[in-house]
Amino acid sequence: MNNIRKRPVLLFFAALIVLYVLIYVLPKVTGALTRDYTVQYGRLRTMDTSTGYFVRKEKVYLADKGGIENRYIKEGALVRKGVKVMDINGNGSEEPQIRYKNILEKLGSSAIRVPSYKTQAEGIVSYYVDGYEGELTPATMKKKRERFYRNLDNGNVMKLESGIAATGDPLFKVSDRSAWYIVCFVPEDNLKRYKFGNKVSVRINKEKTIEGTVYYIKKIKYSSDAMLIVKTNYYYQRFDSTRVADVEVITSDAMGLIIFNSSICRKKGQIGVYVRQKTGEYKFTRIKVLSTDGRRSVISKSRFTDKNGKTIKTVNNYDDVLRHGKNS
Repeated sequence: MNNIRKRPVLLFFAALIVLYVLIYVLPKVTGALTRDYTVQYGRLRTMDTSTGYFVRKEKVYLADKGGIENRYIKEGALVRKGVKVMDINGNGSEEPQIRYKNILEKLGSSAIRVPSYKTQAEGIVSYYVDGYEGELTPATMKKKRERFYRNLDNGNVMKLESGIAATGDPLFKVSDRSAWYIVCFVPEDNLKRYKFGNKVSVRINKEKTIEGTVYYIKKIKYSSDAMLIVKTNYYYQRFDSTRVADVEVITSDAMGLIIFNSSICRKKGQIGVYVRQKTGEYKFTRIKVLSTDGRRSVISKSRFTDKNGKTIKTVNNYDDVLRHGKNS
């Protein structure tokens, strides 16, 4: 009797499952199996999203004596060598303040004391330090392990407030803006996107895009990642006060007709796709690939000029293209 009562309920749920398959699953499966598809104009951006670690050539200046700080140069100012950044007047403690203990330990002998408080090199004056200024440099960045970078955090960055300084306190730093670096880790499978010297764009924290070049790219042992280092001389407002940022490394960004790479084939040494004609037959049509992400490509629309200077008619917007090309 209980089984008879349960049967309508089971049939109801079975009907729901069948309805779900018909509405959501079947269209996706049949779409993947379609013989052709309609191409449309669009944008294809190839990029890797990662965490970027800023590396700079920089020097932290320490107080030669204690006293009241008198700053002459504002945060973020670009100064030449020999510019007086500040003075310390009066007297103060002869021991560094306890709040700077961890930073000073990390800085070690890399920080300097200059009684005149004049810059020893050109650069950006900053009142932010994290202690890694001496350990993480352009000379050491390739040698650092991925684990080292993963442990970096903007939470370690300390703002140096103007006030009373003690002997040995960090006062300011000067960062070289003419060349600085962004270290990040990208999937090994995407290594082919990067070649030494190639130009890339880097979008930082979804707010600022800078241009740079691929400075270093290497597969990491026992990891599915590769280390990528981008070199740039572009100015980013917080480059001197930031150690870690969300980045998007963009290797290509093109507009055109978007096709699946499975459609691309060769005929008599030329690359192209098969376009559906009014007769229902498919005709081989040459294409010019502008950019690819490995799965899809952007191609020229209507016509393009080949290497011999000849104008070639190609795919148009809303043409139907064979999903799987056939080589001949």
